Amino acid sequence: MGKSKKQKAIFTQSKESELLVKKYRENPDSLFEELNKPVLANANDIEYRAFQRPYVDGSSKVLIILADGWYYPTPEVKLYFESVGNTEFKLMQENSTFGYYLATYHSAQWTSGAGLINLGDTITVEDAYGKHIVKVEAL
Repeated sequence: MGKSKKQKAIFTQSKESELLVKKYRENPDSLFEELNKPVLANANDIEYRAFQRPYVDGSSKVLIILADGWYYPTPEVKLYFESVGNTEFKLMQENSTFGYYLATYHSAQWTSGAGLINLGDTITVEDAYGKHIVKVEAL
């Protein structure tokens, strides 16, 4: 799924990275046009975990989803899940106008709150790199 950690680390110091920074310095408005719009998350090395636990009365299960990944250069980012079905989700991000020129890690979590009757053994999460099947583990 994409580049290796070493390739991504090298990218942070690459000519391509320098050109991207130069582009935004020359035309800052192009950056602002892209900000604050929800998009599929494009963090590096995104990892997903999903857990289930019994609902209070034991009649169903509560679903808990976790995701984490890193960015460089780092936008001030808000990561969150959107439910698009009982077991299908999208990992979304919103970038702000503030950022850092270092690698930073971000995470997101989602909980069903109420019990889900038809919770299977896996869920599907979509991000900018495609759809991923995530095993649901017992908590």
